[in-house]
Amino acid sequence: MRLGNLALSAVAGAGLALICQGAFAADDTVAAAKAAVARYAGPQTVWQGPTSAPKPAAGKSIVYLSGDEQNDISREYGLYMKQAAAKLGWKLTVIDGKGSPSNWVAGFNQAIALNPDGIAIFADAKSLQDPIRTAVGRNITVIGLHAASLPGPQPDLHLFVNIQEDPREIGKAEADWAIADSDGKARAVVVTHNEYQIAATKSGQTRDTFQACPGCKMLDYVNFPASEAAQRMPQLTTSWVQRFGVPIYVTSVGDNDLDFAIPSLRSAGVPPAQAKLIGADGNRSAYERIRKGDQYQTVTVSEPIELQAYQAIDEFNRAFNKAPPSGFVQPPYLVTAENVGTEGGDKDIFVPSNDYKNHYLKLWGVSP
Repeated sequence: MRLGNLALSAVAGAGLALICQGAFAADDTVAAAKAAVARYAGPQTVWQGPTSAPKPAAGKSIVYLSGDEQNDISREYGLYMKQAAAKLGWKLTVIDGKGSPSNWVAGFNQAIALNPDGIAIFADAKSLQDPIRTAVGRNITVIGLHAASLPGPQPDLHLFVNIQEDPREIGKAEADWAIADSDGKARAVVVTHNEYQIAATKSGQTRDTFQACPGCKMLDYVNFPASEAAQRMPQLTTSWVQRFGVPIYVTSVGDNDLDFAIPSLRSAGVPPAQAKLIGADGNRSAYERIRKGDQYQTVTVSEPIELQAYQAIDEFNRAFNKAPPSGFVQPPYLVTAENVGTEGGDKDIFVPSNDYKNHYLKLWGVSP
């Protein structure tokens, strides 16, 4: 009997140790998430970009293939690149890719027909390999904006460089905020559009971060074409509430999806505190929702659109001068209710306080 009691005590002790280990693991996960959120949401005052550049040549022409001009971010890249190009006396033409791979191919072929010096794309480069190879064969430099799974040179995709924040960091920031906000008990849905390689990478990291959280639960991982958000999101949102109940966190690779989730939540009478929407890109509508505080969306991971537009022109200049890419990747920025008015938030856009525009103009030798 004594041996049996000792054995039972040993088993019970081992079980208690496992429970304690699990509790410590959960505590560590929450503490790490809160530290990450503080870092992602902090000010971005330090210039981490290039400090020298070749002298720009005059008279260059660029075409920008917008992934979809109905999307805030896609449209604004074209506006800001046109402004930056004008500083160098360059011409920039915008073509609307209308949100689908077939239209991207048609738009890219239109761009080639204009015989520009360079083409910038806010579309998935993997879907455009045939026309990109044609362009490169004609000595047209191709640069991506959110066009591949990671930032930096993309020789396999025939891109001189791909400009974006690191999507792994963006995806992690989305999940970390939910983990921190829920004290490690987030019940989450992840929405993605894997026709974009960047979206697959971003959403994969969000999913993996939730799955590594001991007390969290991944409820659903949903992939559909971005152009179908208006049709898909209302029905999906209703079904999540019906199937999983609340509280619930809904994360998406883009703020645009959340535009179409909110009416369904309102119709179902779900309180904003019980359904928290987490996005990325930093659309103006996202800033407004976060600022109001009762519109379901709680945070977004914002991209510095104007900075990256200036970076695109700078990278074209390097390519035209046979210089390597700059290697610059701006860190992600988490917009919350606490910091929504800073770092450009008063204008509903992420404008890092690192004086990037003057840095680029100084590199190019032009006046503000």
